[in-house]
Amino acid sequence: MVAPIVNTGIQTAKYCNVAGLGVLIFDYFLTFEPEVRLTWNRRWNVTRVLFIISRYMAFVAAGMTSYAAIATRANENCSNFSRASNAIHIISIVAAEGLLIVRTYVFWKQSKKVLAVLLVLAAITIACAVSITDVVNNLTTPAPDPSAPPTSNCTFQAGRSSAVQYGFLIAYELLLMSLMVFKRYQDYKDSDSRLVRVVFQGAVRYMTAIIFVSVANIVIMSAVPASYNMLMDVPQLVLHSMLATRVLFGLRESDKDESDGGTTLQLSTFRPVQRNQYTSFD
Repeated sequence: MVAPIVNTGIQTAKYCNVAGLGVLIFDYFLTFEPEVRLTWNRRWNVTRVLFIISRYMAFVAAGMTSYAAIATRANENCSNFSRASNAIHIISIVAAEGLLIVRTYVFWKQSKKVLAVLLVLAAITIACAVSITDVVNNLTTPAPDPSAPPTSNCTFQAGRSSAVQYGFLIAYELLLMSLMVFKRYQDYKDSDSRLVRVVFQGAVRYMTAIIFVSVANIVIMSAVPASYNMLMDVPQLVLHSMLATRVLFGLRESDKDESDGGTTLQLSTFRPVQRNQYTSFD
C-alpha cells in the first residue's frame, strides 16, 4: 500500500513543477512588451540587475527542476546537479526579495540605516536557513546500510527539513511588511499620490502572496506524505519572479503617469516637485 502512495505523490509533484515552468513561459510572453518599454532603455543600476536576475534566472532554475522531474537518471549521482539547482533557486528568490528591499529602502526615504539593517538581516536569514536546513537534514537522514544494494540519489523528493527555509522566508517577509505598514501610516497617511499608493499596495500584495505560498509549502513538507514535498518548489519560484516583475512594472508605469501629469515624486523624499524636475523611479 505504501508504494502507490509514494509513486502518486512524486508523479503529482513532477506535474506541478513542469506546469510551473509552463506558467512562467506563458507569463513571460504576456509581460514582454512592458519589459521592453519600461526597462530596456533604462540605465543599468542595482534595480535593473536584480530584475534581470529574478526574471531570467528563474527560467534556469525552473528548467533544471523540470529536467530533474522528467529525466530518467537511474544509477546516477545527482548530488552536484541538485546543489547547483538549489543554489540557482536561492539566487533567483534572493534577487526578487532584493527588489522588495529596494522598495522598502525608498519608502523609508532612502534611510541608509534601514538599508544596512535589512541587508544584514537578509544575510543572517539566508545563512541560518541554509545551515540549519543542512543540520536538520543530516540529523534526520538515516545512516546508509553497507549491506544494502546501491540506490540512485536522483529521486524527485526533498527532505522535510526544507520547511525551515520557508519559515525564515516568512519571518523576513513579515519584517518588510511591518516596516512598510508602519511608514505608510506614519508619514504618508494623508498622501494622495498614486505612486505612494502603488509602492505600498504592490509591496504588501507581493509579501502577502509569498507568505501564503510559503505557509502552504511548510504544511506540505510537514504534514503530508514525503513524496509530495516537492509539489510547490517551482510554483513558489515562479510566483516570486512574476510578482517582482509586476511590482517593478507597476512602479514604472505610475512614475511615468505622474511625470506626464506635470508633477512627480522625488526618489529620496516622495515629495511633489515642479514640472521639468522629474526624477526617475528606478
